[in-house]
Amino acid sequence: MEDSAAPSWRTEHLRSLGGGTMTRVLWVEDDSEVRLVGASERWTRAMDELRRLAAHERAPLLITGEPGTGKELCARYLHAASPRAGGPFVAVSAARLPAERLGDELFGVDTRADGRPAARPGLIELAQGGTLFLDEIGALPLDLQQRLVGVLDGEPLCRIGGEGAQVPDVRVIAATSRDLRARVIERSFRPDLHQRVGALGLSLPPLRERDGDVRRLVEHFLERQRGAAGLADGGVSPRALAQLEAYSWPGNVRELRSVVERAFLLAHGAPLDLEHLPPEIGALSKASAPPRPGTLRPSPPARGSASLGEAVRRHILAVYAAQGGNVTRTASALGITRVSLRRHLRQYLAADARGKEPLSD
Repeated sequence: MEDSAAPSWRTEHLRSLGGGTMTRVLWVEDDSEVRLVGASERWTRAMDELRRLAAHERAPLLITGEPGTGKELCARYLHAASPRAGGPFVAVSAARLPAERLGDELFGVDTRADGRPAARPGLIELAQGGTLFLDEIGALPLDLQQRLVGVLDGEPLCRIGGEGAQVPDVRVIAATSRDLRARVIERSFRPDLHQRVGALGLSLPPLRERDGDVRRLVEHFLERQRGAAGLADGGVSPRALAQLEAYSWPGNVRELRSVVERAFLLAHGAPLDLEHLPPEIGALSKASAPPRPGTLRPSPPARGSASLGEAVRRHILAVYAAQGGNVTRTASALGITRVSLRRHLRQYLAADARGKEPLSD
């Protein structure tokens, strides 16, 4: 491992799971490693663009990509590679906070509604001198979008309910898994905000379009698990690796990491095999044609069944589980609307779950 005052890039050539040569690209910051693993053509191009964007210190930036593709990791690299590295890196997802709380969290408050003092700085203020990473910027309400435009334009920042103001010194790196251009047309996203954050952009490819990177990522995650457990052995069987490479990974790298970590625990130090993989992956046919982006790739139906509806049902429930029961992320991964997804889920969920409202946005 290398040490340096600023992040540096390193390429490693390792023995792969199949016995050949594997390339792993990572960057190193101080005594810790933050790895951007991959060597596919699509990923290499994205990382080349990431390095070029690191030269911009203040300009807002928009990172686009499906959930789980590594948008926050790239934002952390951009912060650490900039002169702002000595300042704070503050991350928040607009999709994970209730709309009524977003304003207070981002801009801070000086008084409560009843007039009693409750001064609290917002995340923009806490990121002063550093970087604010605003994930899922498309979920911001219109009134907060307008306030954010002011911040990007260098207008004084005023806490909600307050009179004092300070000029913000914050670089905003935004991210989205949504089509912001479509939202501008729908008038749910301000065109001036889109112009400001979208002037510089980075697009991250989904894992299904990164040829060979599943194998590299599996090796990386296994190496990390082995190191944490103090084990020298424990790989993955060729048939399990084939299934992992055949799967469409709607949850992208985040889903792959979760699957590998779970399988490692189930294997108890033995090589990962089919029985350690989730059913929707372990039962895949390696001969299945790769899916087109934005299309369903249903898992095979149960033995003895040729029902397309059953295959679609299993796939939707598998993606829903992989996204932690989150309707918005599941709908995005499947390429369908939330209304359509809710209709499917209410039909598919077990009878004892019907009548409840287990569907979280």
